[in-house]
Amino acid sequence: MKGVSLARIWTERPDDPQPDPAVFAHALDDAVGIAFERTRQQDPAMGIRQLVDVACKALSPAVNDPYTAVQAVDHMAVIFGAMARHRLGAQVVWVGDNVIVVPSRRFGEYLGTMCGLVRRYGAGEPTVMLALIRLLDTCVVLGRKDWPRLTAIADQARLVLDDARRETRQPDDLVAVRHAAEAVLRPIEGLRAEAEPG
Repeated sequence: MKGVSLARIWTERPDDPQPDPAVFAHALDDAVGIAFERTRQQDPAMGIRQLVDVACKALSPAVNDPYTAVQAVDHMAVIFGAMARHRLGAQVVWVGDNVIVVPSRRFGEYLGTMCGLVRRYGAGEPTVMLALIRLLDTCVVLGRKDWPRLTAIADQARLVLDDARRETRQPDDLVAVRHAAEAVLRPIEGLRAEAEPG
């Protein structure tokens, strides 16, 4: 947006000389593309948000199409599987003696946004809850030993199960959701037990 700061530059210590903004201008031009609207290549959250919107609209009472919501979640599972293999969050770049910190979302933030919206709209539909749990299971397999990610995955699995328990009318419909959520949580708890001293 015009008039909003694109970057901030500061020194390591207050008495250091002020950095020359021209040194950073080229790096910023290479790192940031400015156009009419954001793209999925520049902002992974945009593609995720579009799929979340598809899922939420499909789950609305006016449309009532859980199959489309499941398909959207399955597509997001591919995206989250790829994301689980990469370092996410703020990027730190050194330019000479100066450091640039580029803020970015962490894995858990992406996961919370996606799961939260779909979970709230689809809590009463077991097939949608199972699709979310499959996505979380994929993330567990690919994100092993990364405790912040595993914690975020476990948190989302518990929320999916809690919302499904609250909104699913038939107890028998809940059985598969409960088993699937427990299957996601079990290896996380096992890895945590292995890592804890004693």
